[in-house]
Amino acid sequence: MPEQRQNSKAWLSAIPGRPIVCALILFAGINIALSAIKPNLQVKPTELPVRLSWEWWRTKSYLSEPKAPDVVVMGSSLMMIPTSLIDADFLNKNIDAVKHPHSVFLERKLQDAGAPKGISCFNFALPGAMISDQYFTAHSLFSGERAPKVILLGLTLRDFIDSGVDSATSTPTYQFFRHFDKTNDVKHLLTVTPQAAAEAFYNNINYLSDKRLELQTYFSKPINKVGNDALAGLPVSKFNAKDTEEKGDGNILGNAAVTEGNFILPPHKVIPWKDNTREYKKRFASANEKLFQNQVAFLDKLLADAKANGVKVVVANMPLTEKNMSLMPKGMYQKYMDEMNARAQRGDFSLIDLNSQWVFHDADFQDTAHLNATGGAKFMDLVAISLSKNEPVRRALAMYSQAGARTQTASSTEQAAF
Repeated sequence: MPEQRQNSKAWLSAIPGRPIVCALILFAGINIALSAIKPNLQVKPTELPVRLSWEWWRTKSYLSEPKAPDVVVMGSSLMMIPTSLIDADFLNKNIDAVKHPHSVFLERKLQDAGAPKGISCFNFALPGAMISDQYFTAHSLFSGERAPKVILLGLTLRDFIDSGVDSATSTPTYQFFRHFDKTNDVKHLLTVTPQAAAEAFYNNINYLSDKRLELQTYFSKPINKVGNDALAGLPVSKFNAKDTEEKGDGNILGNAAVTEGNFILPPHKVIPWKDNTREYKKRFASANEKLFQNQVAFLDKLLADAKANGVKVVVANMPLTEKNMSLMPKGMYQKYMDEMNARAQRGDFSLIDLNSQWVFHDADFQDTAHLNATGGAKFMDLVAISLSKNEPVRRALAMYSQAGARTQTASSTEQAAF
């Protein structure tokens, strides 16, 4: 018998790399156990250690609203920047874009058109956002009692084909909001490139890697509670308490941190023209057909989500300069507009086409793509007029004319949308 045990030990010791094999078996066992238990479901996404990105600030503000905003403005920086610039001029005061998530200008314009006093218009446009980013934002936040009545979505071709974006998983918005989504119902849209597919496969088999932030938070809760209880009696200055709440969250998620005071917008500031042709030559380096179709699929997912939650969607085709249009891959702008018009005609959304050189001139822009405050005010004024003539939107926002009657039916494009 002792001889048998000796032989057994000898056999085990003869396995090449025995410690590595044992470690791999242990690692696999832990992965399987955690995958079955799913402790990540016990952690709220808002509890995770995060970098204070635009996504973080806007999400914090959105969830802090006493009720869901009536209108949520979405899009890329083409929508985000002028919306904030307009308010600085309209309110005639400095605006901290980080801490000012509303469009007071649009709120006032809609009130003038019959919307109830106190209507709320929230600016959730994000820099560099793709259509997939709009989906992740809406899918994560806009449901149930937190769903807005109307989404105003500013779009242009860049949002579908940006050559700087490999896949939907490569954006900071996805990296932030992926922790909100427990359903994985768009998994098939996340693997359009070999790199994205390989990453998805790795995360699927490696629970410890994919859910590391959730696990870190889950297992640190008991330790933090003990520490907090032990320190409860110690005085904390008001300054440090605020700093801990808003600026000490681990700086992990997202690619760019922003803080209060980073983006102060003074009223009536003249912004010098900037030629960003080189940037857009890179963005429009190729037709990127595969990404285009992928982003169109995300748009359809966003529209389906909105419909399920009773949210009206209005798409504003963003104004651009002729110079910017000339940089686009041949035929792609028409292809983009064909997709937009088809969805408007079948009733998926209302379409406001504001990309017109007859309406917007170079003087309305601060570069080849972004409107300045003057152009932004012109744009938002036209949007407000269009919304006020859109009967389904008026019903959703409880808008009435001064005489108490509803306005006449919207234009044919807007009628078709609902």
